Parts: sequence; C-alpha cells; structure tokens
Amino acid sequence: MIRVAIGSLWLAGAAVLGGLSTSALLSVGSGEVARTDPFPVSDGAYALVLDEAIVPFKGTEATLTVESDTELFIGTANGVDVDDYLTGVAHEEITDVDFPDTAIHRTVAGEPAPAAAPASRDWWTAQDTGTTVSHTFDLDADPQVIVVTAAGEDATLADAQATVSMDVRMVFGLALLGYGGAVALLGVGLFYLLRWWFSRYRPARRRPGTARSVR
Repeated sequence: MIRVAIGSLWLAGAAVLGGLSTSALLSVGSGEVARTDPFPVSDGAYALVLDEAIVPFKGTEATLTVESDTELFIGTANGVDVDDYLTGVAHEEITDVDFPDTAIHRTVAGEPAPAAAPASRDWWTAQDTGTTVSHTFDLDADPQVIVVTAAGEDATLADAQATVSMDVRMVFGLALLGYGGAVALLGVGLFYLLRWWFSRYRPARRRPGTARSVR
C-alpha cells in the first residue's frame, strides 16, 4: 500500500501543477501580448484613471493606451496627488483588469473639471500628449497612478477608446514548463501505481523445503 500512497501523491501533484498552468493560460491567453477589448470613456468624464497596482500580475510589463480624435494629455503621479487633484471631479476609474478580454471600470460623479489644467501641475513623474497616448509600466516597480485627460481647455474624452495590454511571453513559457512538470509527475505516479497493480498477480513464493506433491 506504500506504493499506492506514493503514486497518489505524485498524481495529486501533477493535477495541481496542471491546474495552475491551465489557469494561467486562461487568464492571459496564448499569444505574446494579452489585450483587453477597447472600451469608450464615459461621456462627461474629465479623466480616465488607472492605478497600476490593480493589474494582478508580476514579472512583466503592462501598457495603458488611449486613442482619440482630439489631443490628449497623459501623466503619471503618486496616488495622493492624483486623489487630491480629482476629488470632486467627474472621472472614470479602471478598477480591475480581467485578461485577456475585459477592463472593468466605473464612473465617479463630480464637477466637469478641476480648477487647474493638468499640464500646470508640477508633480507629474512623466507626461506626454498626442491623439494616441500610452504608458508602459513595470509590474514589479512601485505603482503609480496614470491619468488621461483631454489636452484642450474645452475638449472632452467623449470619443476616447482605452485598452490595457500586458506582455505575457514569460507567463506562457512558465505555463509550458508547468505542463512539462505535470507530465513528469504523472509518469512517476503511474509508475508506482502500476508496480503495485502488477505485484498483486505475482505467484506466491514457496517456503524452503516444501516439495510439490506428485500423484
């Protein structure tokens, strides 16, 4: 029965490792980049906000991209400054990212705009403008908050489309290694179980000095 116990443990390990690998692939897909479906920024939102800390992965990079027909401003800053800037201002927050398909977001009601334009603030750690803006961030670094607004004084984000993407080549490679490990564990487990199974059919050994009876 020891062989049965050992074999069962190896099979359980194979099931766990295979399940974790499958879960990783279902989460990010099988391509080199996992990308959410584009979603429109809510009408009336002054800014789109993404806290980098909500992306639920490590060991890779993610990118927020926003496209519009109007000029956009994108900046990164610490959460305290962003909260102070957007408190009481209508904006949209990305609250969760469910790769490979969905960025979950919600609208926060408030005033149409803050008292000062974003470009006038001096606490941005990075900033850029354009009709297509993006920011790539390391998921192992200290998280910042990304803010996207319309660059013009009277412009809006009404036609803006946002996408979150992530480099998943490392995740895919680790999943394949996990499958390889699961196959190896499965083989060892079956080896022990088969040895136990066939041992049941071995002929019993005769005791020394015991002779066969001849009729």
